[in-house]
Amino acid sequence: MSSHHSEAPSHRRFAARPVSLLPTEELARRALSCHLMRTAVDLARWCGPVTPVDVEGVPDLNDVRSAIRRFGLWPRSLCRDRERREAWAEEITSVSQAEEFLTVWRTARHVGMIECETGQARPAPELERWLGSAGRVLRWWTLAFHVSVERALRDTAGLEPHTVLGRLYESPNGARVPLRLVTQEVLPARETHYLPSRCAAWSTVLLTRALWQLRDAGAISMGWHGPWPDHAGAHSHRPGPAWVQLTDLGRFGIRQILLAEEQPAPLTEEFVRLAADEFLDALADFSPDGQLVALTAWLDARAPDRALREIVAVSSGPGLALRRWNATMALGSISSRIEPELYALLRSEDPTVASLASVVLLASRMLSEPERARLTAAFGHWTAIDMFAAATCLGETGLKSFLVSEAAEGIDRFLLADVARLWDPEHPDTREVLRVLGRHHPDPSIAARARAAESHAPPPP
Repeated sequence: MSSHHSEAPSHRRFAARPVSLLPTEELARRALSCHLMRTAVDLARWCGPVTPVDVEGVPDLNDVRSAIRRFGLWPRSLCRDRERREAWAEEITSVSQAEEFLTVWRTARHVGMIECETGQARPAPELERWLGSAGRVLRWWTLAFHVSVERALRDTAGLEPHTVLGRLYESPNGARVPLRLVTQEVLPARETHYLPSRCAAWSTVLLTRALWQLRDAGAISMGWHGPWPDHAGAHSHRPGPAWVQLTDLGRFGIRQILLAEEQPAPLTEEFVRLAADEFLDALADFSPDGQLVALTAWLDARAPDRALREIVAVSSGPGLALRRWNATMALGSISSRIEPELYALLRSEDPTVASLASVVLLASRMLSEPERARLTAAFGHWTAIDMFAAATCLGETGLKSFLVSEAAEGIDRFLLADVARLWDPEHPDTREVLRVLGRHHPDPSIAARARAAESHAPPPP
């Protein structure tokens, strides 16, 4: 397949869409107020001046029971049942049963709030001073978040963390993502033929448990209603989450993970300063939600007429079909504010510019039916070739998805209905598009017509 990525030498790859972050001091305040960090600080202070620990650095069972009662580190299912939780505390025979305590205790040790040596645990000598340092607090929280992500998503839910984190990170700030969508998009395909009705519910339970752990770390918030499925797929009296929302702290934490892996993760204030060519090429890297955020940020930083000038200047000419595809998306979001300028561009002698303007106008719903018919007759074939040329940049899988999508519906038949128009004027990518359609189009009749059109192409000038 044709590689159109070479068409954009300035293309800077991004791992995720641009984000805005709160000031460091506010992020640190929120980090200290989340359940995990707040309780870790409590345990660090509680263990002073010294607390005996075993060879694994864990206090004895009586001390653990005391800490559980003092700081409310009960199993989640018992938090609202005082009688049952007291009975549970007396019945446990091993510290390993106190999972909530161990999670927080190990977090406090891992980040350095608690020091263990010679069979004794004590608060870090600089603990109180460090609590006043926003940078130190965020380093603590970031370490704790990394551990929470691995424990919650990989160990509890059996998921690749980047799958879940990426889905939440790409959502617009403040977006409440329905849990069912997260489940559908991030849970791997499983063999469920033996228990089809139960496995889906159990997978949702596992993911929900994992998300609760990230909620304790302050990375997400969750809203819920309706019944929570139990182990057998039946419903208990507890509510089940209905939506998941990434918090400002969670957005900061995921970005830290991306940066630690040397993945570009731009801040909004940096992204809006990108030149138009880098901006348009970057859009190809983002999810649909991420594209919406990126478009809004970049366009809001410019007057509409300036945005149009900058985009057109880097979108005209051969070999830039994918960039023009992204340009139509960008200009389409401000089309009502640049309508006169778009009409003026229709008269451009550069067919790539005139075609770009026609696509934006046709998609804007601002035209009458006669105007739509006139533009389609004048620019339709060129635009169709440009669209398919852009789709070839998506790789074979992306191209095949595009060919069966609603966006491509009918365009292929329109393109091949009048073969003579393919060469008047000839788009620089016409021959490549016909070759690709002939090889990959799912409709055999259209694929055959594309091959026939290619075989009868006039000789190159």
